[in-house]
Amino acid sequence: MIKFYTGAHHPNWLNTSPVPLFLSATTLAKYRTTGNRWPIRGTSGASWAGDSGAYAALMLATDSNGHPWSADYERFGGMWLRFADEIGRHPDFIAIQDWPCEPAVRARTRMTVTDHQELTTSSYLQLAEDFPWLPWMPVLQGWTVDDYLRHVEEYRSAGVDLAECRRVGVGSVCRRGGQHGVASIIRALAAIGLRLHGFGVSINALRVCGHLLTSSDSQAWSANARRDRIRIQGCTHPGDCRNCSTWARKYAGMAMDACKASARDAAAGEQLELF
Repeated sequence: MIKFYTGAHHPNWLNTSPVPLFLSATTLAKYRTTGNRWPIRGTSGASWAGDSGAYAALMLATDSNGHPWSADYERFGGMWLRFADEIGRHPDFIAIQDWPCEPAVRARTRMTVTDHQELTTSSYLQLAEDFPWLPWMPVLQGWTVDDYLRHVEEYRSAGVDLAECRRVGVGSVCRRGGQHGVASIIRALAAIGLRLHGFGVSINALRVCGHLLTSSDSQAWSANARRDRIRIQGCTHPGDCRNCSTWARKYAGMAMDACKASARDAAAGEQLELF
C-alpha cells in the first residue's frame, strides 16, 4: 500500500504526528541554529521525507538565489545532513535539486525540457557521489509521456538504472489540472518497473492511479482550507484550518482512502479481464 506524506508547515509536528510528513528545505532552513532551539528532539515520532522546494524556488521566490534549492551541491548536501542530525533520525528519502518542466517554469528559466532534465540528472549524480550516506531520490522531469521516458534513458546512459532505486520521483504533475494526464504518465513509468513517488498528486488523481505509486505527498490540505474556508468541528484556533495539524491528518486519511479505491478498481478490472 502507498505511503502518503503530509506536507507540514511546522517541523515540530514530527514530535507528535501519527502520519508521515513531508518537510521542505524552505521550512527547515529557517532554523539556522543548533542545540536546544531546534524544534524537534529525539528519535521517536513520525517518519519523514525531504523536499528541495524546486517549484517554490523557481516560481514563488522573489529571488531564487536566496532559496535553499539554489545552493551549490556541497552546501545543499551539507544542509540536509545537518537537518537529519538535528531531527535525530534520517529521512526516508530526500528529493534532489530537480528542475520542474511546467510551461510557466520554462518560460521563466528560458530553457527547454531537455535542459531541465539534464540539470536534474546532474543534481542526482553529484549529490549521490558527494553524500552517498543520505537517501537521495532521483527525480524524473518532463511534460509529455515521451519526455519522461526519454529522461529514464538519460539516467540509464549516465549509469543509473532507476528500476533498482527504492523510489523515483515524478515531477511536474501536480499542476496539470486533470487526473487523466497525470495517470497516463504514472502508468507509463510504472509499466517499466519503476517504484514511484508522486509529487503533489491530487486526491482525484490518486483515485485513478494511486495503486501504481509507492508513495506520494501533498500540501493541498492547506490550500483547500484557505480556498474553501474549511474549519473542522472542535478546532479552537482562529480562522480556517490552513495551519491545522488535525485537518492535515484528516486530509491524509482521505488521500489513503482514494488510493484504496484505486486499488479496488484495478483489482476489479483485472477480474473482469479474466472472463
